[in-house]
Amino acid sequence: MKPIKTLKKVFGYYYLPMYIIVRPFSGFYAMKYENKGSLLLALFNFLALSISISFANQYASVLVNPRHPNSVNSLFDFSMLSIALLLFCVSNWAVTSLTDGKGRFKDIIMTVCYAMTPMVLTIIPAAVFSNILTLEEGAFYFIILNVSVFWFIVLVFAGLVTVHSYTAKKAVATVFLTFIALLVIVFLITLLLTLLQQLAIFISSVYTEIMFRV
Repeated sequence: MKPIKTLKKVFGYYYLPMYIIVRPFSGFYAMKYENKGSLLLALFNFLALSISISFANQYASVLVNPRHPNSVNSLFDFSMLSIALLLFCVSNWAVTSLTDGKGRFKDIIMTVCYAMTPMVLTIIPAAVFSNILTLEEGAFYFIILNVSVFWFIVLVFAGLVTVHSYTAKKAVATVFLTFIALLVIVFLITLLLTLLQQLAIFISSVYTEIMFRV
């Protein structure tokens, strides 16, 4: 693949995420079947996105950013993003394991993280750009973000089609089932945490009662 070789010379180790932006199917094919991808680089891309979001929350113009800079907690943002990534990947892996998907859990994580590249490349520049916009021009900030998010979704879909060797119709069905599985997992975790909280309260009450009687 000549374009990949050219991008490799220009961007070094970051050539594959750049290639996937414009040629998603062949890029994800190279990642999955030609072992050109790197889990470490994919996780770096995820970390870069987390940093970009925190930067935007901190430094984007008040005209487009509803969050107060003093309320930004980068560690909390990273934790929420990590949980969302993990829940989606686990759900997709569980569903595709039952529907003859060829992608491993590692492939799913790499696919989602590589697909984040458009947002990684646009969020910080958009945040900086927002500081020179007027109120009427603030729509451009949201257009940039929405386009990057839309392309992220397109890349995730293309990646899942490729790594699982699905048709487009089957990929749509499995993505739908993935979100159903995700909701079930969230419900079960919430239920478990609630039960543990109730158990802790019960044990604390019993302990307090015993101490008063003693």
